[in-house]
Amino acid sequence: MLAAALLILHAAAALYAFLKYKKESTNEGLLAVAFFAILFAVGWTISTTLMNQLFNTELVSSWYASPSGSTFTTLAKKELNRDTVSLLVLTAGEIVFYYFYLRTEKKPEKRSTSA
Repeated sequence: MLAAALLILHAAAALYAFLKYKKESTNEGLLAVAFFAILFAVGWTISTTLMNQLFNTELVSSWYASPSGSTFTTLAKKELNRDTVSLLVLTAGEIVFYYFYLRTEKKPEKRSTSA
């Protein structure tokens, strides 16, 4: 469920990028979506590789084999696997990247020098 919500969030961000750059032209909007898709695919691959190295098989299997003491632990065991954690890491990295990439720059005001 968490992974589906994150994927829907990515689809909404791609739509936002398309609509933002569509003002210039449709080609610019499609180019923004293509850039978004490439970053998503490459980023998810890299974050999955990192998560597979950090969460090795013994660690994951021992965590899943441990008894669940609470409802939160049971829910976490269902939702948090390596793919979901890598998608969370990707989303956090993309939030930082797109914050700087998509933000609007404020233009400095021109002061009149004439008296």
